[in-house]
Amino acid sequence: MEGDESSDERPKGLKPTFFRFFGRLPKLAQRSIKSLLPFAFLIIIALLPLGIEPTIQYALAVFVCVAMLWTFGSFPLAVTALLVPVLLTFFGIFRAAEALEPFADPVVYLLMGGLIIAEAFRRNGLDKRLAYYLISIMGGEMRRVLLALMLTAAFLSMWISNTAAVALLIPVAFGIASKAGEDKAKMSLLFLLGIGIASVFGGMATITGSPPNAITSGLLARETVWTFFDWMKIGVPLSVLLLGMLYWVLPRIMKVERRSIDISAIREELKTLGPLKPGEKKTLLVFFPTVALWILGSEIASSLGFSEGFMSAAIVALSSAFLLFAIKALDWNDAKNISWEVFLIVGAGLALGEGLQASGAAEWMADIIANSIGAYGIPVMMLVVAIFCVVLTNFMSNTATAAVMVPILIGVSSSLGLDPKFLVLVTGFAVGISFITPIGTPPITLIYSTGSVTRRDLARTGLIIGVPATLAVVALVFLSVNFGLV
Repeated sequence: MEGDESSDERPKGLKPTFFRFFGRLPKLAQRSIKSLLPFAFLIIIALLPLGIEPTIQYALAVFVCVAMLWTFGSFPLAVTALLVPVLLTFFGIFRAAEALEPFADPVVYLLMGGLIIAEAFRRNGLDKRLAYYLISIMGGEMRRVLLALMLTAAFLSMWISNTAAVALLIPVAFGIASKAGEDKAKMSLLFLLGIGIASVFGGMATITGSPPNAITSGLLARETVWTFFDWMKIGVPLSVLLLGMLYWVLPRIMKVERRSIDISAIREELKTLGPLKPGEKKTLLVFFPTVALWILGSEIASSLGFSEGFMSAAIVALSSAFLLFAIKALDWNDAKNISWEVFLIVGAGLALGEGLQASGAAEWMADIIANSIGAYGIPVMMLVVAIFCVVLTNFMSNTATAAVMVPILIGVSSSLGLDPKFLVLVTGFAVGISFITPIGTPPITLIYSTGSVTRRDLARTGLIIGVPATLAVVALVFLSVNFGLV
């Protein structure tokens, strides 16, 4: 789960490469330009005689300003998020209560519950136990160790921060690769790329897996019936398909001569952990019923005669979070480790989307886009949208990319009379293909920061895997929506 992706914490010096023309300027000048230029565009667009409705013009000005701030990284994503309701109310697009309402959207609380469950996994050591267990049972054959690392990264990323999952697995990967002798460097590279990209693919499986998933689902739920299980109907098969492709392709790209590795140290670590501790048992006691209710909660509530919202995904998440504290699997001090800023970013993304739609700006932009691509068939439009999102998300946060693109594509769908799921879901999944550069998502930034993965390694591997992954996203979403599976 990309729960702390929102913090956009990157090692110093990892700035988007398309700002190199700023490189010769003093640092203060660079920061000033990146901070002031978006506000200059805000004022210019708001005051230009564009011949459109003032509300639309103001919403466009806010949209461009916020998109530039997120793209430039002028401020942390959460800080820019604070500005969204301020600008929406300043320009009269929303009243204060309307601008703040998206910050209390059910998907925000679903994400909150997911992050608290994730912290229970981390605090009680279940993530480490899972990693050691899978590697131990897979044996020392190189491809099996790679598979174990990938499966661990993917499974953990469905429910907990994928940055935390990758941070946990990096030392494990280095420890195993150190036994490979002359192939140590190649094996480290193979394992790091495997866990980094697998964490991204695993995060696609559930709404809680990534803030872009939450933003996409939150906005889509306002247009049509959409549940936690609906996302999984596409997300899980897509995640499995992409992981299978990664497992088949990656060893062929990063060839390692050595075929077996000594994993006795990992097995010793597993023995040291001993049997499940009380905190681990308590966490699992809450986790498994939570997943079951996320999938089947609405049907169970209906059959028992409860109110419709009682077992909604958000209420189940909050109930589970309460239980984890109540049974002492967590205490409140542990909650300090949670990336609370993610809720500001998701809320701001939803608020920006609502503002674009309520003002008519999304429809205005959608008409322009629809006139450009509307003559093509749905699969072609989906492919164009997917490629654009993949390019964009590799040069700015994938959370910001989803917040910018989804409202526009909802408008495009409305203008063309399409089911919004075609274009919106393609966007939600395509922004996850952000592993071609070290910029788009923190797990990839993290493996890059180890020094064992170069930009060339990422670009080469990312393109070889990213192109078929993009095609798979388009094909699976099209088939699923076209045949009424979601």
